Amino acid sequence: MTYLTRIAATMTEPDNNHSALVSGDDPIRGEEDDLLNRKSLATAIADEIAGMNVNNGGVLAITGRWGTGKTSLLNLISNYLSDNEKVRVVRFNPWLFSGTDQLMEFFFSELASQLQDAEKKSKRFRRTSVTLAERFTRYSAALSPLKFLPFAGAAIGAAQGISSGVAQAFGQQTSIHEQRTDIVDALNNLNGRIVVLIDDIDRLSQREIRDLLRLVRLNGSFPRIIYVLCFDRNIVEAALEGEGVDGAAYLEKIVRTSVEVPPASDESIADLLIKGITECLRDVIIGPLDESRWVDVFWQVVRPLFSTLREIKRFLSSLSLTVRSLGEEIGIADVIALEAIRVQCPKAYDLIFHNVKVLTQVQMAFGRDDGVRARNQPTVQRIIDAFPEDVGRGVIRLIFPAAQLYTTENVWHGREAEQAWKRDRRVAHEHNLKYYFQRELPPGTAPSSQVESVVNSVGSEQGLPVALSRIPDENLEDVLDRLPAHLTRVSIDTIQSTVIALLALFPRLRVEPRGFFDPGADWAVLNPIRKLMDQVETEEVADRIACNVYESIDSFYARHRFISLVGERDSSQSRIISTQVEAELRDRLRSELVRAPAESLRSERELLRLVVQVIPRSDDESDSPLIDSAHDPHVTAQLLSTGLTSTRSQTTGSVRVKIEDRLAWDALTSVFGSEEKLRSAVEAMKATIIHTAATPDDRLSRALALFDRYSSGWRPEDF
Repeated sequence: MTYLTRIAATMTEPDNNHSALVSGDDPIRGEEDDLLNRKSLATAIADEIAGMNVNNGGVLAITGRWGTGKTSLLNLISNYLSDNEKVRVVRFNPWLFSGTDQLMEFFFSELASQLQDAEKKSKRFRRTSVTLAERFTRYSAALSPLKFLPFAGAAIGAAQGISSGVAQAFGQQTSIHEQRTDIVDALNNLNGRIVVLIDDIDRLSQREIRDLLRLVRLNGSFPRIIYVLCFDRNIVEAALEGEGVDGAAYLEKIVRTSVEVPPASDESIADLLIKGITECLRDVIIGPLDESRWVDVFWQVVRPLFSTLREIKRFLSSLSLTVRSLGEEIGIADVIALEAIRVQCPKAYDLIFHNVKVLTQVQMAFGRDDGVRARNQPTVQRIIDAFPEDVGRGVIRLIFPAAQLYTTENVWHGREAEQAWKRDRRVAHEHNLKYYFQRELPPGTAPSSQVESVVNSVGSEQGLPVALSRIPDENLEDVLDRLPAHLTRVSIDTIQSTVIALLALFPRLRVEPRGFFDPGADWAVLNPIRKLMDQVETEEVADRIACNVYESIDSFYARHRFISLVGERDSSQSRIISTQVEAELRDRLRSELVRAPAESLRSERELLRLVVQVIPRSDDESDSPLIDSAHDPHVTAQLLSTGLTSTRSQTTGSVRVKIEDRLAWDALTSVFGSEEKLRSAVEAMKATIIHTAATPDDRLSRALALFDRYSSGWRPEDF
């Protein structure tokens, strides 16, 4: 099992014991949660603190960028120091004070409070700590009315200069200087040391950072007290700049020793990402994983976006929720990539959101020059530039390949690639990308589970019709549209039964078009059939399948469309069956349609077009109807209803589409032999169907209304 495919192998394994990696963004508390192997570093720093010369105090800094794990490292150091009987660890939270005036008082009050609790230390240490706490309490009270002076070089002198006034204010006889001397004496008698941990200095305001560092500088010379400061050096140095002061130089005067938190290695970041993703996806329903593609997506898109453990935790905290909301509709590699982009590159994510069509639409022909390339190139380049280094190009190549046409790669993808993207549930397809953003399937769109149920049943003579019957009619067309991409390798033994099952679906498909460029619902059935029949290697086998299919279906319309599909086709596609078999099947269809009983034609799909195309009337023929049952009221109704068409027009600059019904008058009169016979048949139909309990459907009602207008001589203006 390869390193990256662990995600596929373990995502379904139950595990209720999630690690600290996916348990939130809080810093670790103990070495059991040490994901970056910082134990040895923490031990070394703790040993250094416990053994360093502290006759004049000490200041140690742990520096690093946000998210590198400074607080976690500090917690480990604190744990190791707490086990030492001669070390008293005191934590000072600088976020709890507000304003310069409170800082000095709050610091010593907090120090005194925490020193009171020394139960785990030796008796001598505990006794001295309590004594120190009392002195710090008095010292804090004495400092409370002081105003912190800017740049504390003269702060202690100023405190001494006004000590008598302070003492009077508190009814004391001891000056601040004398109290400080008492504290120094007490500290020198301490059989151990006090370690003051101050974290998150870089998250304070600029003024608060200055005040806190002045406090440390002013009191950093107390013996046996070691300050351990955590901060981002760049932020703190910038905060100390100003008024002729060099921030870096000022910091050097305060900090004796500094340790830079080492950045996590590339291998550690990659390992933590894989581990975290795997844990997040356990027991979660996900979309398909293309393992070979996932390797590239991970290393070229996901991995380069992360450099710290905190960034990984932020990403993982929302990944599981996103995957659960998407279910199995989107391939998991794309979901992981887009979520990483959303968390780490929000500007790029917004550009993707606002340019769905640019990133997903394919051009119908390579090199098409209609201004599309010129319009889209700048947009795609902005998206690429919104990512660090080469990640943007990886995003286009691996996630949105259609947009490669607008980059220097100039790679064209056509309709076949688009179908494959939809099949694989990649966001490279517009439908899938919109679903990722909207979390809602458009009307008529089938859930992937329905598509999978049909795909998995292909090849089963009994199973496929059952699977198709379970698809709601409103979703059937979408399922069939997505089917061809799954029919790349179908056994020759299963092609015949699959074609028969598909041809039986025509009655369930819509009849009227959806828009200007709608090819019609028929192609939802015909496209997968063509994909199947194109896989038949010999004409002899194709002839045999065609004859068996003809025998197995009852619909004249389905027979006609099938023969037209596999017989003589346009110049770009060669025929599949032989000329002889095509001619035999067409002659048979024509003969059977002419003599077909009314019961078999009453519900025939597009009956008028079927009759006209299969039984064309020659000029020397009589005026008798083309089919024997044309005057049956129900057949007449079906001919009239299927003669209804519609035209669509749109005014330039307007979004309103005008739809107008038309009636195929010439085709109707051709089928019945004359207008007089047509009128007679329609009147008889009205008397039988319209004036009885039977209620005409909407299409027939519209056709009848038009029939009366056409009979009166009216014709559309552009007729």
